[in-house]
Amino acid sequence: MIITTSWDDGDILDERIADLLDRHAIRGTFYLARKFRPNRLPEERIRALATRHEIGAHTVTHPDLTLLSGMAKENEIESGKKWLEDVTGERVAMFCYPFGRFNKETKASVAKAGFKGARTTRQFVLAPQTDRFAVATTLHAHPMVLRRDNARDFGTYVFNLDGRNRWRGSLGIAASMLRGWPRFAETLFRMSALDPDAVFHLWGHSWEIEASNMWQQLDTFLKLISSFDCRFETNGNVHQPIH
Repeated sequence: MIITTSWDDGDILDERIADLLDRHAIRGTFYLARKFRPNRLPEERIRALATRHEIGAHTVTHPDLTLLSGMAKENEIESGKKWLEDVTGERVAMFCYPFGRFNKETKASVAKAGFKGARTTRQFVLAPQTDRFAVATTLHAHPMVLRRDNARDFGTYVFNLDGRNRWRGSLGIAASMLRGWPRFAETLFRMSALDPDAVFHLWGHSWEIEASNMWQQLDTFLKLISSFDCRFETNGNVHQPIH
């Protein structure tokens, strides 16, 4: 199994996430927007973070890109990339769609800007990705595991379970879901830990971890997965271009 994590928005608390990842030797990709979080990580600390983990772009102002004109869309995408490359002195290869919203035109603009991949907020996916500009995730570290915005993703996951194990698996998953995201994450992880092709992708927001007092839960889960013989990669290393 490959394990990767990603953390959105660029809040100053991202450094605390990075410390936890470092403690457990787990890789992370941090997607930063230039003008969104009131406590955005200062540029000199973004440079320091880039020496430890991957930095990805998240636009300038974190808009819903699907609602913008073509020119405004490209400006948000390209300017956010250039800003981070100027700050870090390194190429920024990965992009994350604000709110997870994108369409065909948005994907084309991200590719045109020179990114090699883009992450969405689609969840409950453990299979290797075939579309580098619509990368799905496995789970959002959030106190409400099943919300209206991801109910369809969960339904798709349940009906993609392997044949005769579908209903038995879905009951076990539902039971773990009721016990919160850490138990649900552990269930999903253990179900696929021995699959060499599986990709477990945990994502979240540091400010959300703080607001819901989930630091201990996150630390415990990271400790668990770090004890397995898995590959730990950044988003960019997982989703290399296919030649």
